[in-house]
Amino acid sequence: MFASHGDLARLLYGILVLMLPSAVIFVVTCVLTAVPAAIVIWLSEEFEIRSAGFFAGAGAAIGALSITVLLWSPAVWTSGLVCLFAAAGFVAGLTYWFVVRELEAAEHSL
Repeated sequence: MFASHGDLARLLYGILVLMLPSAVIFVVTCVLTAVPAAIVIWLSEEFEIRSAGFFAGAGAAIGALSITVLLWSPAVWTSGLVCLFAAAGFVAGLTYWFVVRELEAAEHSL
């Protein structure tokens, strides 16, 4: 509201202009993370893989690959940004493994 100086039309225009890049980023993020994660989940179900290491490694690989695809620069690897995304993917993979393990335990206890 401060940037639009009280002009409601200018504020709405600014909101709309910012929504398009946000939608594009959302779609790209889904393609780079959700699709590979769905493939990993399908593989784990198909081959009955229940290892925490499998999900953590797959998450780390998805994280590293996603930032590498987003930023086509060798500096991404030397800056430590890939390690950050790989660590986030590692944690996400472990979280998925933990949640699925808990859901399976609850299902078997019924």
